[in-house]
Amino acid sequence: MFSPRSRYHTTMAQSADFIKEKMLFAMKFAAAPRTVGSVTPSSPYLVSSMFLNVDWQSVGVVAELGAGTGVMTKEILKRKSPGSRFFAFEIERGLRLRLSRDLKIKVYDDAAKLPQVLDRARVGKADLIVSGLPFAVLPRCVTAAVMDAVRRTLSDEGIFVAFQYSHHMKSSFEGIFEQLSTRLVVMNIPPAVVYECRGVKRGAGRCD
Repeated sequence: MFSPRSRYHTTMAQSADFIKEKMLFAMKFAAAPRTVGSVTPSSPYLVSSMFLNVDWQSVGVVAELGAGTGVMTKEILKRKSPGSRFFAFEIERGLRLRLSRDLKIKVYDDAAKLPQVLDRARVGKADLIVSGLPFAVLPRCVTAAVMDAVRRTLSDEGIFVAFQYSHHMKSSFEGIFEQLSTRLVVMNIPPAVVYECRGVKRGAGRCD
């Protein structure tokens, strides 16, 4: 049994970690807004919405693009099956090194390298691709390269789930995927739109 004192110290430690994470995210955003994309980490409500329809038992390979401070990363590590493979990507060097150190995982840099990373790992295609990349502020060529990587690596029955802060990517995603649904998460700062996409369209080319 935990004593009131031990519960108090646990709660205080969790609060300190949460504040520290928010401060780190804000500093990274101020230094590189086109890379980080948001001033605060994702809320638990957004995390829950991102994984709402994921059948983790059927996910053998999962990739996360734009891992940030690791909010989604930690949840993926908790939910994924023990035998599944996980590939995390984060372009910002400081965040990437922090994730590697704290979570004891390898974190790759450029999300557009996803096909090459999976090829080298000999794991076939991804069953789940999760994205927190800020497409609204990324150069169009970067967005095109990343979405081309997603198109090439998502399995036939796979799911691509991304969050953004507007509906600006809706038409682009509709041009790539057979099925697209969206849901608004208001309990997030700022409110976020979750895109859930399935079935890469035959003949879908680069997203320019």
